[in-house]
Amino acid sequence: MNTKRFFDYIERNGVRSTVNAVRQHLKDRAEDRHYNDSLEAMRPGEEELLRQKEACFEREPLISILVPAYLPEDSHFRQMLRSVKAQTYENYELIIGNGGGISENTNAAFSEAKGEYVALLDQDDFIEPDALYQVVKAINKGARLIYTDEDKYDTATGRYLRPFRKKDFDMELLCSNNYICHFLVVEKKLIDEVGWLRREYDGAQDHDLILRCAERLKREEIAHVDRILYHWRIHERSTAGDPGTKEYAHEAGRRAIEDHLRRTGIAGEVKETEHRGFYRIEYPKALYALRYSLQLGEGIMAKEASAVETMAAILEANPDIGAVGGRVIDRMGRVVSSGYMEDGLGGYIPMYHGMDHNLSGAFHMASLRQEADAVSNQCVMLREETRSCYDSDTGRMCRKIREKGYRIVIDPRLLFIKK
Repeated sequence: MNTKRFFDYIERNGVRSTVNAVRQHLKDRAEDRHYNDSLEAMRPGEEELLRQKEACFEREPLISILVPAYLPEDSHFRQMLRSVKAQTYENYELIIGNGGGISENTNAAFSEAKGEYVALLDQDDFIEPDALYQVVKAINKGARLIYTDEDKYDTATGRYLRPFRKKDFDMELLCSNNYICHFLVVEKKLIDEVGWLRREYDGAQDHDLILRCAERLKREEIAHVDRILYHWRIHERSTAGDPGTKEYAHEAGRRAIEDHLRRTGIAGEVKETEHRGFYRIEYPKALYALRYSLQLGEGIMAKEASAVETMAAILEANPDIGAVGGRVIDRMGRVVSSGYMEDGLGGYIPMYHGMDHNLSGAFHMASLRQEADAVSNQCVMLREETRSCYDSDTGRMCRKIREKGYRIVIDPRLLFIKK
């Protein structure tokens, strides 16, 4: 955190929040120390890369890689080009657009694209040799929008850091932050339908595009490739190095989410959180609060009465949400319950259990409203249609809710204290 950002953060959020942000920053830096070695271990070897080059798919679409360019640093640009040339999947074209702004340049490249899919790549970033190969695997399973995991590359030190291992598609999380970001590949026909990048959203143009595409897709048509295949370069002028270098992007991101709410008929106001580029939707107060049932375990109570009101407001504004959970903390401020993820074996893994609730987690993910596979039956609000799903077993309760076709959401800012 540089000096300017440090004092800007204090001015916006106060000393206590700044201390917590510094603690989180130091924790992230500590986790970076061993990342280079683990990345090298995850990369495919020469034998595997050769096998990929010889592999055949049922569908082998042409992929148009679009690169908006504006006065690129020569060495950075060449590294980007080398990474494209090294792809094991070779049915692609590279189109570079220049002469305008971010959206104009990308749209200029898009107008020349012949591919069935388009991939977005920034001029100073680079991708792994198997990036397109992994994307095409997902396309062959029916995906129309594909995104991968990513990390940062520090030009000054030559080190990789901040690996971002993302969640599978989560519209609730996408309305909090553009967690999808890089590497993004989208079916060209879909972009033709929703429209190209919009200049008025420069700085958050990808976020706006992803929201418009996601509104048209079934969940199974959006694929997350859980491999780090994109490297976002950090240098003096990059957003990766200092998100504050593009203040206009934060406002564009807020407007992109507001537009999404309008298109989908959801009433709500989008506000930026204490973390720049991260948002929170505030919904109107529920008019029919009695339709919703709050279940709290013994000794658990809301830290603030507004937490219960917010739960009801989320349910009333989103008829496809069947349950909302709050974050339960103990008297020491440690997380007791903040949602669960399926472990693939029929059980559940607690999210952020034992973490100091004042910390926001890597990429602030622990502080954002998002979907969960389950929320605790000791702190949950159910809508009228899912009230019968309540069960003494958390996993069974949440499976019943999801079987009815409802989403489950956890809001970590709604605090409940376990006495």
